Amino acid sequence: MKFQCVSCGAALDSTSGMVKCPYCGSMNQVAPIVLAESLRIETINDVASILIPKWTSLPTSITEVFSTGLDNQSSVSVHIVQGESDHISQNRNVGNFTFDGIPPAPRAKPRIQFTLEVGSDGRLIVTALNLETQKEQTFPAMQLEIIQR
Repeated sequence: MKFQCVSCGAALDSTSGMVKCPYCGSMNQVAPIVLAESLRIETINDVASILIPKWTSLPTSITEVFSTGLDNQSSVSVHIVQGESDHISQNRNVGNFTFDGIPPAPRAKPRIQFTLEVGSDGRLIVTALNLETQKEQTFPAMQLEIIQR
């Protein structure tokens, strides 16, 4: 991102923290880049559970383990939204994807680890890993709403 040096007006590039001006040598505080709204995942019955809260500084990442809701479920559908409502339908859709190839098992037995990484540019990358089989899948990057605070 582009910023201006307070002392001399020089153009600076930075994503967060402190940056030293190459022209006058002054240290400039750069406002952090944060999530504009919470990042949520659909769990069950239109419920949107928070994964990464609003105002979290970027870059950031989180890893959570989820499971299946039905016996012998061979895939899980994942719905990611951004917003402040507990209801999935009242938030901004970020992406939907399916993680398949789950071996037959009783509900809640398969453990699927999801890692969500958000860069300072607001790009979200989601990776799913079946902890039993070690099958891994990375989904196409999605863009989140971010702001400089």
